[in-house]
Amino acid sequence: MVEWTLSLITAILALTVTIWYAVRYLLIHDVVYIPGRPKHSWKSSKLLDRGCYCSVCEILLVSTGRFCDHCVICAHPQCIRGAEKQFPCKEKYSKEERPVKHKWIRGNLPLNCSCAVCQEDIDSHHDLGLYGFRCCWCFKCVHTACFPRTTEDCDYGEFRDFIIPPTSIDAVRRRGSAKLLLRGIKPASWPTWKPLIVIANMKSGSSRADDIISHFRGILNPLQVNELPSSGPQDALQWVIRIAPKTCRILVAGGDGTIGWVINTLFSMGVDPFPEICILPLGTGNDLSRVLNWGAEAPDSVDPIGFLREIERAEVMKLDRWILNITGGFSRIPLKRPHQRNVFMYNYFSVGVDAQVTLNFHRARESQFYMLSSRLVNKMLYLGFGTHQVVQPDCVGLENELELWLDDKKIELPELQSVVFLNIDSWGAGVKLWEMSRDERDNRRSSFSDGVLEVLGIVSSFHIAQLQVGLNKPIRLGQAKTARLRILKTCPVQADGEPWRQAPCDIFISCHEQATVLRKRI
Repeated sequence: MVEWTLSLITAILALTVTIWYAVRYLLIHDVVYIPGRPKHSWKSSKLLDRGCYCSVCEILLVSTGRFCDHCVICAHPQCIRGAEKQFPCKEKYSKEERPVKHKWIRGNLPLNCSCAVCQEDIDSHHDLGLYGFRCCWCFKCVHTACFPRTTEDCDYGEFRDFIIPPTSIDAVRRRGSAKLLLRGIKPASWPTWKPLIVIANMKSGSSRADDIISHFRGILNPLQVNELPSSGPQDALQWVIRIAPKTCRILVAGGDGTIGWVINTLFSMGVDPFPEICILPLGTGNDLSRVLNWGAEAPDSVDPIGFLREIERAEVMKLDRWILNITGGFSRIPLKRPHQRNVFMYNYFSVGVDAQVTLNFHRARESQFYMLSSRLVNKMLYLGFGTHQVVQPDCVGLENELELWLDDKKIELPELQSVVFLNIDSWGAGVKLWEMSRDERDNRRSSFSDGVLEVLGIVSSFHIAQLQVGLNKPIRLGQAKTARLRILKTCPVQADGEPWRQAPCDIFISCHEQATVLRKRI
């Protein structure tokens, strides 16, 4: 009897631990918490790039000033406590079904604004101290004298299609917690609503994500703007799932690796309808951003209003998603079962010297001695590792270690040190390999939505340097809807800038679904 009782207790404990583990680790990404009370988020006033006055003491701020990147009130460090008590931040969540009221902030108006009441220009330096009022939701500005004639209701202004209104958020309070649990998002009442979710990678090459997302928090509902944690974008994408079946937009602030991470997660989560992806380039290469016209890098001073207008005008496109089915450890012994795994690619896949340079760079960046993160430092590292491959090449004779088939037709490889499979015609931070290789006999064009790969060869690391400055051409190997690559010896490979050492294997490449992206109109 005692043994039976102990066995029962043990089974109950084991079941309890299993359930706790499942909830804690397997379902954690289905839970999104939001703050229950509106709190200010203080940043350096240097980000505003203009003179501002303290909302508490009305004295001009100096270099140590602070501003809330949610509602844009300003304060000296010693005045922050008073500002917290005197000025509540803008409301991110409301359980009341009522028209939204303006959230007026006194003074510190943007330059060259006009009064929403009398339509006359407002000189932000009209008076010493705080002058005029601005709504931190719709951004309407009014003279101090015109303020009594304003209306109460707010329509969210020019960018209301991007904003998740506080009244659209369905949340419940957890017992004993100040945080709220997000249950769903109710569609806004206007038919053109297509909200924007911002996901920023704080570790991307330029390390400017923290400053950039502050600008968007001041325009959107701050809950829409998310930092990308090391665990992945699943939590941020819960907002996308809860917006469905309405379509939304996602702004990815990061590099090519971040974009691929977000898109792959969207597919793995089965998000339907698929959101429209746009890019704010923060990485080192930013090849996909270049092709979609979002630029080679983020501007020194980001204009969030101008950027949102560009998103609104952007063209909806389809981006091919390629699957690399890797069957590793192929053997002459038929009884040995090979290991299989899938890798997804949107930009390019390569094997050889360029992948070796990328692999060396990633190892250096992950080192404990890598302290500085900037595009300049990253490019210098790439240059150094590329030069090393000129002096001591690791991929000589690669053509003897590879076998290539394009649409089931075997390709005889010339002498080379790299094979590149392109989905987009931008490689190595903007090199248009396929366009560069055009001649009078073969002027076929490339497209990232036609289900066709462009395959090229690169002779050496010095050849890469020549391609970067347009002094040479790559070797055209062909175009194909499917490709098969047999690797006979362990060598470096990369997919969208993510490198690894690949043991002998067969790699079958085919188009698998399409992502929805936004291309900037120019």
